[in-house]
Amino acid sequence: MYRLLATDIDDTLLAPDGSLPEANRAALRSLHQAGVGIVFCAGRADVSIRNIASSILALADDEYLVSFNGARIVTAATRRIVARDYVPPESVERIAGYVREHGLYLQGYVDDDFLVERETERTRPYAAATGTSYRVVPNLTDALPEGSPKLLIIGDHDELAGHRERMIEIAGSVEFMFSKPHYLEIVASGVNKGSALARLATELRIPLAEIVAVGDAPNDADMLRTAGMGVAVANARGEAKAAARVVLETEAKDGAMQEVVRRFFDL
Repeated sequence: MYRLLATDIDDTLLAPDGSLPEANRAALRSLHQAGVGIVFCAGRADVSIRNIASSILALADDEYLVSFNGARIVTAATRRIVARDYVPPESVERIAGYVREHGLYLQGYVDDDFLVERETERTRPYAAATGTSYRVVPNLTDALPEGSPKLLIIGDHDELAGHRERMIEIAGSVEFMFSKPHYLEIVASGVNKGSALARLATELRIPLAEIVAVGDAPNDADMLRTAGMGVAVANARGEAKAAARVVLETEAKDGAMQEVVRRFFDL
């Protein structure tokens, strides 16, 4: 019997246009009413995840959000920090310097804002899509003295893939992953949704074998491998499908969560 559902948000719970299909909302509500715990796991900031979660459930502090690809675990209602692991300041400095040198677009994060050194055509659309606010700062390194839960570089996928290989050599103790083809995410070494889910399972005293995890992207792969039942939605990319034990017949936009509820929770 599965006691917990861990779900990604973008292109798993939300449709590609960012809307929440009513079928997915209803499916999660039915699980919650049946006593199944729901954990929202995303690359997004926890304030952004909370905005979506609150449109589905009445949030409480016995529910949790895994944000920034696993860099933070917070309680859903008050956002009490359960665990955090940030990109260290020295890595922020090295990456920010590389980005300036190569004319790339970089975001860091503090409190409920994302920070940029220059506003571009990507800044406001990202803020609108995630429901977050931003600040332009003279220098990211100076603005993030404690580091950042993640760094995000937005650009052309093929270009970013090449830069990733070069940054690996200079960035220090960090890891790189794509959450979307044009989003290159940078987190502290060892941080991923899978390690965060394992940590939360220990906190909640729920065996991993009793957890279903659902995702669509390469940054979901560790979570899908960690859970007792890893599930990829039909629209998932190859790395997520390869990591999953089951690939659904339904895409996110068509109510994939209904299939999850039917197949794994018998509701």
